[in-house]
Amino acid sequence: MKKVIRKAKSIINVLLLVVIAVLAISIMMSLVARINGTAPEFFGYSIFRVSSGSMEPELMVGDVILSESTVDINGIKPGDIVTYRGSGNLSGKLITHKVITAPYEEEGETFLQTKGTANEVADTPISADRVESVMICKLTFLNKFYDFFFSSWGLLAMVALIIFVFVDELIVFIKTVTGNQSMKNRESINEIIERLQAEEAEQNKEKSNKNE
Repeated sequence: MKKVIRKAKSIINVLLLVVIAVLAISIMMSLVARINGTAPEFFGYSIFRVSSGSMEPELMVGDVILSESTVDINGIKPGDIVTYRGSGNLSGKLITHKVITAPYEEEGETFLQTKGTANEVADTPISADRVESVMICKLTFLNKFYDFFFSSWGLLAMVALIIFVFVDELIVFIKTVTGNQSMKNRESINEIIERLQAEEAEQNKEKSNKNE
């Protein structure tokens, strides 16, 4: 039973480490992308979170969408939802709107026109090189995940996960820093499990010898 518990703890620790690593990488890539004014990209795909109501009710504030970053401009058609870099007052921001005019040539440059579903006026035509990605679908299951992990409670949960995974290492660290002799004599969780397993094995061996 103790062996099963130990294996289960190891598996849980590995899974938690993966979750922490993915979250840390996602946050770092998002921060770097925002600083550079680009979209965070993962293997040719980008994840965006809707922050305004310009596309309601099609896309609500807080919705998470998956978009393909490798854009074939000639493949874009009216009805597609694209994310592009803003200009003028919106310079440095990423805008996600629906295409209302397919790509067209003008003075040797390719343009297309978009419009927010909730907006009355269409956007100014944008050049093709400003298009970052084309939306594939909404990731509804990620909405609450984002809400939680980007909240104060989510931050506390992240810290709790890290403490849970590295509890043994933290105990050793505290022992080293404080030099507390009473703490040095305490066993870690893994040491206790190993001692109990050794005692159980010894007892089984003694029983086996008596039966012989």
